[in-house]
Amino acid sequence: MEDNPSYYQELISKYFAGEASPDEIQLLSVWLSSDIQHQVLFTEQAKTWQAIENIKIENAIDIDAEWNAFSERIAEAPEQKVYSSEKKKEKRFNLFAAIRIAAILIILAVSAFVIYYYSSQPKTEIILAKAQQIENNLPDGTSVTLQTGSSIEYPNKFEGGKRNVKLTGEAYFNVTPDKTKPFVVSVDDIQVEVLGTSFYINSHHGNVEVVLTSGKVAVYKKNKPNEVTFLHPGEKAAYSSKEQTIEKSTNLDPNYMSFKTRRLVFEDNPLKEVVETLNKVYLSDIRIKDNAIAGCRLTATFDNQSIESILNVITATLDLKVNKSGSKYEFVGKGCK
Repeated sequence: MEDNPSYYQELISKYFAGEASPDEIQLLSVWLSSDIQHQVLFTEQAKTWQAIENIKIENAIDIDAEWNAFSERIAEAPEQKVYSSEKKKEKRFNLFAAIRIAAILIILAVSAFVIYYYSSQPKTEIILAKAQQIENNLPDGTSVTLQTGSSIEYPNKFEGGKRNVKLTGEAYFNVTPDKTKPFVVSVDDIQVEVLGTSFYINSHHGNVEVVLTSGKVAVYKKNKPNEVTFLHPGEKAAYSSKEQTIEKSTNLDPNYMSFKTRRLVFEDNPLKEVVETLNKVYLSDIRIKDNAIAGCRLTATFDNQSIESILNVITATLDLKVNKSGSKYEFVGKGCK
């Protein structure tokens, strides 16, 4: 394969002239897709060819008109009539050939422009945490931790005045600061806009919860960007799709980031709340057989422990038993004193 740029310039010329072989066309296609500057060169050369052919068309049209006028003046000469007719056919043939070539060149120029335009546009990347939690860095260095079953959509390069991403599900963001280009997360009907901070987002059934760890964020509905709720560290915003409202409050849940850290803190929490938290963090299926034990209260801290280890501590602390069937767990017992 040739690497000399002049070789490809000649190859482009052969392509426009209709003299390139199938192998050469394939080689040219690979070369065009390897570098955006190659596509720019192709587009410029296409415009040059198109301009040349347009001149040919205009000249052909002028010559044809002049020949018609001339043929009328010599209509009395039979032998020149034949010559006129043959000459006219030749000019018309040249005209149609020029039009055909110009049409092909226009198509090629448009195709080259489309190739150039779309190859130069940011491509969309989608990350889906299908079977396990995923931590990934975005093009600007922002780190994102996705909970299992969640996904994020973003461009392969951030252009324009904002860094826009789209979240489905649950994630924790640690945003790279950039005062000139705000970072905007779209989730359902809500947008969260920051310059550089760390925060947690969880969306479920149209409801959205945003908890701020550090920095400052603005939370607002997409259709009402002027109605902004600002959060400071330790605060959370809860959006209700039913009520269409955003409520700000102090975050009292020490386990909001447990899906990322696997650190759980329970301080006199009822077993029902403990089970709900465990199911959310570990995506487990834990149930309580008897409502009599749902109110049993637990005080304990777990740091990156397995679900089996946590259940063993709970059963020992609350004097309960846990039955396992496949991936399902069920607490049983006589109740708490």
